Amino acid sequence: MRRMPQSRPIDRKLTTILVADAANYSGRMSHDEEGTVHALRAARSVIDGAIDDAGGRIANTSGDGLIAEFLSVVRAVRCAVNIQVTLNQREDLLPFRLGIHLDDVIIEGNDLLGDGVNLAARLQEMAEVGGELVSQQVRDHVHGKIGGAALRPLGPATPRHLTEVGLYAIVADGVVAPRLLDNLGPKVAQSDLPVPEEDPAPAPKEPSENVIKARATFKKSCWRLGGGIAGLAFLDIALGLPPFLTVIPTIALLYLLYRKWGKLRAFEAEQA
Repeated sequence: MRRMPQSRPIDRKLTTILVADAANYSGRMSHDEEGTVHALRAARSVIDGAIDDAGGRIANTSGDGLIAEFLSVVRAVRCAVNIQVTLNQREDLLPFRLGIHLDDVIIEGNDLLGDGVNLAARLQEMAEVGGELVSQQVRDHVHGKIGGAALRPLGPATPRHLTEVGLYAIVADGVVAPRLLDNLGPKVAQSDLPVPEEDPAPAPKEPSENVIKARATFKKSCWRLGGGIAGLAFLDIALGLPPFLTVIPTIALLYLLYRKWGKLRAFEAEQA
């Protein structure tokens, strides 16, 4: 009886994954094929040399991108910074996005597979052109060890088909930072923000006896002057008097009422 061959075991290892991908590669190819290929070759020369100098290894490649691995997380981040600084300084090179993640991956020949690789690729997709994003796992290993570069939190994110991960942007001279850098920070729900304690509003001050009397006097004046204005209006309608005989006295009474109101406000201010 013929025996079925047993499948070989799957090998795994913990490693730092760097994913690099050229920005707008297809669009550039549609406008200038040969120029794009020359710019890609020159950019890949920079990237491949930087990875080799940092002790990394290129595992997977595509037409405009690659996946590399590093034994050291710190070296991977330093390498990424050096790559972007060089690419962003030269207009003859294709610009790239970079993503870095630390995870346990599957080894398939020379290739790297698994969710860790997929997550690094998602970080690359979310990065700015000329910039780089790293995961919380990478940040925990390199915090305080990358001179000349800072890691700014972007908050948690859940890439498609993957688990939630903390995002960090590499901020350094020559590396493109996220456009809304002032808004960076962990996303905090409004309900989670502390509510400041407000001082109780002071109780309204009771008016003094003099103010109460002044208000009562002003109220009586309003009734009297209002009655005078109403009387003038009645005479105007009933007797058909010339306009100047009623309009001028009415304006005078209104002005008098305004003066009394002004005196009352000034008196209240003195008593406050």
